[in-house]
Amino acid sequence: MLKKNVGINKWQHVMLALGVSVCLTGALVMVAGESLLGENHTGIAAVIGIVGIGLIGCAGALIAGSSRSSQ
Repeated sequence: MLKKNVGINKWQHVMLALGVSVCLTGALVMVAGESLLGENHTGIAAVIGIVGIGLIGCAGALIAGSSRSSQ
């Protein structure tokens, strides 16, 4: 019974890690983006950060839903 949920939980945690890395990429672009993207880099960095926060939220909801359904 636990073997079925192991694969699902693995992908949920991968999605969480991807969200965190996207948020950190957005923060890096916010700090050092002027040399990479030019003068107007804050809008792109904000969008990257918002996408990362969305991924973290989706992964958190999936992890919470799977833990409640297994109880």
